[in-house]
Amino acid sequence: MNRLAHALVRHRADPELLRMIAREADRLATRIELEPARERRMELVTHPHFDEAAEDGSLARLMPEGAFVDVFEDSPVSGSANPLSIGLRVAREGQEAVGRVVLGPGWQGAPDRAHGGVTAALLDETLGALLPILGVVAFTGELTCRYLAPTPIGEPLEFRARKVGQERRKLFLECEGTSEAGVFVAARSIFVTTDLEIFRNQSG
Repeated sequence: MNRLAHALVRHRADPELLRMIAREADRLATRIELEPARERRMELVTHPHFDEAAEDGSLARLMPEGAFVDVFEDSPVSGSANPLSIGLRVAREGQEAVGRVVLGPGWQGAPDRAHGGVTAALLDETLGALLPILGVVAFTGELTCRYLAPTPIGEPLEFRARKVGQERRKLFLECEGTSEAGVFVAARSIFVTTDLEIFRNQSG
């Protein structure tokens, strides 16, 4: 489905083909909507890793070196189970989160460069993936992006996030995006920590 979406953006298809795709997609969507609904919060709190982390009080031990960070598999940025996903894959490297992606044509803003909001989402997702490595649960409080160059389409990109400080519940994090040409975006952020139990308490 992801491949189809990018193909529709990249190619000028015959109108009848587009109408056929729309009819079939609508038919299949109607069938899927008859299936049982999912509750993302309940799936999270009943996940075996969540229980392990809750008992241990930390997510850190669940993220060994080189492990992929896929806490929310339905994430629109990195979720492996979401057909709308941008396709970012984030792994642990020491105390850093490192995200890698090749952006398809569907994420283009101005010609030959990614939409700025897509770049911001990639930064935020990589910063968020740093949290289980640090062993905490937190939410984005502030994200400041500095765009230094266009974000390339169709070539390997890397986003690298790290912690640079902490003040009580506030985590101060940084992340840079690089391509073969060098750094194209840099971000500073503040994440606010919370307790793992908030997910369990709000699911009842």
